[in-house]
Amino acid sequence: MIQMRFAKSAIEHEEGMNHLWLQIAPPGAAQNIRLQLILPAGLHRSPDLSGAVEDGSGRIRINEALVVTDLYIEIFTREPIPCGEYSLAAELSYTDNNGVFTTVREDIPLPVLSEEEAAEIRTDEEVVRRIKALRFLTDGGGANSSTSIEYTPAKLIRIDSSHVSEWEKKYRVEGALEL
Repeated sequence: MIQMRFAKSAIEHEEGMNHLWLQIAPPGAAQNIRLQLILPAGLHRSPDLSGAVEDGSGRIRINEALVVTDLYIEIFTREPIPCGEYSLAAELSYTDNNGVFTTVREDIPLPVLSEEEAAEIRTDEEVVRRIKALRFLTDGGGANSSTSIEYTPAKLIRIDSSHVSEWEKKYRVEGALEL
């Protein structure tokens, strides 16, 4: 029901960043589908990069119960954290047609490595490709981008230092400034 893949096999313990691709398979006919990502202490996340709606506590609302949903989340550290094996959890909760509330939990390990060990990090090219494509679309780089903003050139105003208006003459203080 929940598949998770990281762009990198590990994250650096200091100034580390990674991307998580969550693929949510349809639970069937269900309502009120929510996904909660549970992070260990020291790891933080951005809002969903694909634009899914989140509530104040970070639960992501899944609108289509019968369609596979792809979510992309940036995971990062704000300050150095101890190296070691961490685990992230994704909890999918929903109510089926019989009114039964169900929660499904999937865990994924995420090693935190030092800078010296960073050479061991492998990348998942499929996740990297999807993140790049997503950023290209959200940055308005696509040919069919309907969210582009058109900027008109600003009007250039030239100031002639020899021309002095009546207000400038009235309030101007002439003289040299002595220090």
